[in-house]
Amino acid sequence: MNQVKGYINITKSIASQIQTIKKVNTVAKLQNNDYLVSMIISKKNIAENSSLDYQNLYQLKEDGFHLLQRGSVVQQNLLTSYSNDKERFIKQQQITDESEKPRQVIEIHESGKLLFSINTQKYHEEILNNEMVGEPFKWNKKNNKVLYLAKGKSKETKTFFQVEKEEEIQQAWNYRKYEQSWGERMDNVEIFYLFMIDIEQQKLFKVQTPGNLFLTYPQFTENDEIILGGYQIHKEFKYGIVHCFNRESGIYLIEHPKLLELPEKGENLDEQQLQLLSKHDISVKPLISPDYKKLLYLGSDYKHQHLCYLSLNMINLDNKSVEELIGVKNENDLKEVREKKEKRDNIIGGICGFYDDLSLNFWNKDSTHFVYSSIVLGQQKIFCIDVNTKQIEILSHKVEQEVTHNCEIISYDQENDILYYTDENINQSPILIAIINAMDKQRKYIRNLEHFNLKVSNKFIEEFVFSEEAEGFVWYIKEEEEKFELPKFFKERPLIVLAHGGPHGTIQSQYTQLRHILLQQGFILLAPNFSGSCGYGQNFIEALSGKIGEQDAKEILDMISQVQQKYNTGKTFIMGGSYGGYLSALMGSRYHDRFNAAVILNPVVNLPFMINITDIPEWGSSCALNRKHTWNLSVEDYKTLIERSPMLQPLRVPSLLLIGSKDRRCPFQQSLALRAQALEVGTEVQTYVYPNADHALADSVNTGYDTFLKILMFLNEKL
Repeated sequence: MNQVKGYINITKSIASQIQTIKKVNTVAKLQNNDYLVSMIISKKNIAENSSLDYQNLYQLKEDGFHLLQRGSVVQQNLLTSYSNDKERFIKQQQITDESEKPRQVIEIHESGKLLFSINTQKYHEEILNNEMVGEPFKWNKKNNKVLYLAKGKSKETKTFFQVEKEEEIQQAWNYRKYEQSWGERMDNVEIFYLFMIDIEQQKLFKVQTPGNLFLTYPQFTENDEIILGGYQIHKEFKYGIVHCFNRESGIYLIEHPKLLELPEKGENLDEQQLQLLSKHDISVKPLISPDYKKLLYLGSDYKHQHLCYLSLNMINLDNKSVEELIGVKNENDLKEVREKKEKRDNIIGGICGFYDDLSLNFWNKDSTHFVYSSIVLGQQKIFCIDVNTKQIEILSHKVEQEVTHNCEIISYDQENDILYYTDENINQSPILIAIINAMDKQRKYIRNLEHFNLKVSNKFIEEFVFSEEAEGFVWYIKEEEEKFELPKFFKERPLIVLAHGGPHGTIQSQYTQLRHILLQQGFILLAPNFSGSCGYGQNFIEALSGKIGEQDAKEILDMISQVQQKYNTGKTFIMGGSYGGYLSALMGSRYHDRFNAAVILNPVVNLPFMINITDIPEWGSSCALNRKHTWNLSVEDYKTLIERSPMLQPLRVPSLLLIGSKDRRCPFQQSLALRAQALEVGTEVQTYVYPNADHALADSVNTGYDTFLKILMFLNEKL
């Protein structure tokens, strides 16, 4: 139990130091060319199972960020937005009246005074605000109209025993009727609408839109037309959206928006006509330039893989012509890139990233430069393109460093031309960097002060191992640090394979508390980016389709052999979630002689079951069958699916199984079947089910740290 207490103490110590930067705003430019900066920072409180957001005030000087004032707690989930001229301000919040019933209210302020408010509780439920649909409250050029998306009101229902009038019978028929949502992270949203606030009229309108589109990123044109993205809704299934780039989608123009004034007065509107502007099968993330003349979007021809490279395209809003700025290249030669180290950073096959990161791309105020992030060979970098010349420049990673880095856009101050982003690596938790004059050749980089965040170590070593075109990170620490009061394993170093999800995800050189502790204990970490991983070109992504459990397993086992030989390792473990859980279970069953234990989180283990119940059924067809999904699978198809499933053979290594019962992507019942199968042959499977957790196992602070500690203690137990 002393070891358990040690793990708990070190976890609390690290957690108390980690701060997550959520938002950065430049408040003012000072006379000495310094800047006044406000920063919203989040810290986790393990004891109270909560996160705390607070706002600090800093002076941005040439040597970093200097704390001026520690601010008060910021209300979480408060939606706010300033108009383009900063004169008007919109705020959505929950208000509890005298009857203690919460009301959702939108307030419009001007010059610090309340203009009017709207009780939206009777018109819609929560306002949508995520990386799939974009931020709410988009202002028009005149700053007198605002667009936002919100969840529709649930239909009122009654049981048959509550019905009193004949017209209420339909409500009883609708009682407990199944209404499908849009999958993982949108599992409580069945239907939603586009709304518009007219500030001059002080009225709320519902914008009529087609019912066959999942709406995203609404925004005004110069003439108050509406541009938005739209995913096609299939009649048989509302497929999950998050992290799926194989959804037929387009960029649309509503030239003459049809508006329904609220409360509704019974009027019927003709069907809304939309004009398709984009030219790709997959067209996402529209962004209108500050001068309202151009629109950029990310596009791709249809591919059944869930993540693919995207081109960057520009629409001229005057003549509606489409020009490709960055194309998708398939011809990247990874071996040549590795042989010529100076070319390592020059592999640009389009734009590669996930919803979270791509939603942070932005225009510069000159309407000429566009800043975006992309994953390149295991690193996330920030780029800037001149849309006139198509010249691309890297804004992050200006100096060659000892280890790879991962950079993420936080925000951009258009008025002062300051880009804020975080930079992290295996030796450093995320630190904030400001680029002064970001669009100028004389730009200045300012890193934050050391005290701002946790300095992990400068002794972690990063090396690489290769298998054909696949590569893996190898991380370790040369010498043990006496100050780290946990069990250490430096004589026969244990090896842990970190298998990423997707399979089109990627491992990057990021700081995590788990990596930090394991490295300090003497573990060697192998993080393979096997075939199918993103960041290495479109060909590399497609190379795994139809070969899951074979090509990737072969590459991982080859990398393990190389690491074991070079570093003289001891016991070998494998750990992963989602598709990483698939690989962990697969290795623990078919290649159990190579491993001593496995940690498996929300895995894919039964493909025939998955394909019929997951929110992304076409995932199995793509990965296992290498084709677009059809519900008319043959007997041979199902045979292939089961042959590629980890459950074809039972687990044969001691395993820790962590699952969330609200997981829509990899429903947890298959994991319980995996457990039963393993127990039948005498394999130890420690199983924990988190009732409120979804696929990410991140429903609360406690869930995150409970799984974290269980992993550490399980590994310690097996050593």
